[in-house]
Amino acid sequence: MLIRDFLNLLLDDTLEEARLRRRSPDATLAFQGAERAVADCRQAMAGERMRAGLRNLLVEARERSAAAAGRPDEAFWFSRELHIEWIAKVVSVVLLTARVEAIVPPSREAALKAAQLMELGPG
Repeated sequence: MLIRDFLNLLLDDTLEEARLRRRSPDATLAFQGAERAVADCRQAMAGERMRAGLRNLLVEARERSAAAAGRPDEAFWFSRELHIEWIAKVVSVVLLTARVEAIVPPSREAALKAAQLMELGPG
């Protein structure tokens, strides 16, 4: 599987999972944060320096989330940060498999998601 195929599966799957969790009107802002996270990750990972782009995006997302604490749009920024971190963890699994430095330490759940997506991929 090509890395771009894997990334597209990951981003699409992340957004679909966020969509399925949106069960109440209160969750709309959090879903919008997830949508923004996926769009920002697509952009950050579009170039040759994918790892650096995603790492920089995660730093920026953490800063914005912290700055939004207590504001009416806090759920948006917190959701965005969590989804960017999730994507970075899953991508980190693949990076470590290729013996490349991880963006963040991956979790067991991220490793399971990476394995699942690799099985779903083309080829």
